Amino acid sequence: MSDDKVENSPATEDASRKTTWAVVIVIVVAVIAAVIWWWLPSEKPQQQEKVVVEQSTSTEVEAESYEPEEPAKQESEPLPEPVEPEPEPVEQTEEDPEPEQIALPELNNSTPTVLQELDSSDINIRPLKSSQLIRDAVVLADNISNGSIVRDRTIVQRPDGRFSVIEVDGELYIDESSYRRYDALVDWFVSLDAYALADNYELFKPLVQEAYAEIGYPDSNFDDTLIEAIDVLLSTPVPEGLVEVNADSVMYTYADDAYEALPAAQKQLLRMGPDNIERIKQKLREIQRALQ
Repeated sequence: MSDDKVENSPATEDASRKTTWAVVIVIVVAVIAAVIWWWLPSEKPQQQEKVVVEQSTSTEVEAESYEPEEPAKQESEPLPEPVEPEPEPVEQTEEDPEPEQIALPELNNSTPTVLQELDSSDINIRPLKSSQLIRDAVVLADNISNGSIVRDRTIVQRPDGRFSVIEVDGELYIDESSYRRYDALVDWFVSLDAYALADNYELFKPLVQEAYAEIGYPDSNFDDTLIEAIDVLLSTPVPEGLVEVNADSVMYTYADDAYEALPAAQKQLLRMGPDNIERIKQKLREIQRALQ
C-alpha cells in the first residue's frame, strides 16, 4: 500500500505526494457522477378518457279517438326539440418542454462549457480542477473498472493534512484522525443532485464517447465501464476497528493479507475510513438505481 512519507524521512517525499493523489483519485466517482449519468425517462402523459353520452329517442303513443256531435279541432302542441348535451371540456395535458440543447464544443475545449452547465444546475464545481475534465474522468473510470488507479490524472483538489500512523503495543495502525481530511470531499460527493447530473450526462454523452474512443474503445459503450467502476468500489470491504499496516521501506502495506490482496482502487478507498466508505457506497447505490 503506497503511502505518504514517514515523519522526517525525505526519501519518501515524492511517494507520499503521489499516494495522496491516488487516494483522491478514488473520489473520481464523484466527478464521474458530475459529468456522466443516465437520464431517467419521463412519464408519458395520461390519456384522457372519452365520455360518450347516449341520447334516448321519444316514443309517440296514439290514443283512441271518439266522435262528438260537433267535433272540435284541437291543435296539438309541438314536441320539444331534443337538446344536445354539451360535450365536457377535455383537459389538455401539458407535456414537459424539451430541454434546450446547446451546441457542443470540441472535446479539447469542452471543460469550460461542462463547468458552466454544472454550475447552472446548482452543482458545486469548486473542488474540480481538471483542464480536460471529460478526458480525465473517462481515463480514471476505465482504470477503476479494472481495479487499478492512475496517478497522473487529478481532477479534484487535494485534501488538507497528511496520512499518519500510530503505534500500539509495537504494531503500526492507521491513525483514525487521517480519515477526517477526506470528510469535506465526501460531503461534496454525497451532496450532488442525481437528476441535475443526469441532465448533464445526457447533454455531454457524445463527447464522453469520443474520449472513450481515444483511449482504445471506439466500438464500446462507456456506460458499461461506469457501471463496472461503481461495482469495484462497492465491493470494497469496510474495516472494523483499527487497520494495521507494515512499514516496508518507503511504502506502507496492509498487515492483513486480505486487504493487501485487494485491487489498488479498493486499497486506496480503505484509507478514507469506515464512515466515509459507507457514505460513498450509499451514494454509489443511488447512482446504480439511476442507471437501471
